[in-house]
Amino acid sequence: MKKANQSYWIKERHNSQLGVYYVACVQLSKTAAKKKEKTLYGYNYMLEFATETEYEAKLAELRKDGQSIQ
Repeated sequence: MKKANQSYWIKERHNSQLGVYYVACVQLSKTAAKKKEKTLYGYNYMLEFATETEYEAKLAELRKDGQSIQ
């Protein structure tokens, strides 16, 4: 069941030592997602998806491309 005012999110994490990897964050409010963009080292982009179908399709695409997903 979708929670009110919450989208599906994937964090794109950029770390100079580990490179780029992704973290599946599932459903978050925009406020919570923005907090996850802040980091002490490297930087993050939060990718927003309106539906679970779009979210799952992006995760499948990233896996197909050989990207690391946590």
